Amino acid sequence: MKKKATLTLEQATIKAAPYVRHKKKLLWLLEKATRKSQQCYEFLLAPWENWQIFLRLLRAHLAGKFCAPAGSILSVVAAVIYFVSPFDLIPDSIPVLGLIDDAAVITCVARANLTLISNFRKWEILHGGGFPSALDSEPFKPTPIQKEFEKRCREAFDREREPWGKPN
Repeated sequence: MKKKATLTLEQATIKAAPYVRHKKKLLWLLEKATRKSQQCYEFLLAPWENWQIFLRLLRAHLAGKFCAPAGSILSVVAAVIYFVSPFDLIPDSIPVLGLIDDAAVITCVARANLTLISNFRKWEILHGGGFPSALDSEPFKPTPIQKEFEKRCREAFDREREPWGKPN
């Protein structure tokens, strides 16, 4: 029996390029990642918000509504490929440990793309957010904490746009 080779994040980045160039292939990957994340939710609690942002960001990118640097999109797609692959550094078949490396990769890619995530969240807030999932299920609905965060972000953004001294 042939043993599957493990997948590193570097290898996933190389594999990501064809997905970025082909919408149907990227949509298929998003569907697969969405299904797996729903099954593995409890193991992704720490990076869950970043993971959801990655999925929404890629959907917005696919729809042509949000533009991001190619290198950033490539790294996010690489993280999705890594997550979906059952044969990565710690195989997903190993209970609990198999998803720890996936969570670490999601966190690492998120930290490397903090500006992208911040810009995307601002863009979502200004444009109403709510992209449907790759599985055509319910659109994203923010939690009460996220709604409060978005409200404060919107207020801060509005303050930045106001002229320094309001005329009387």
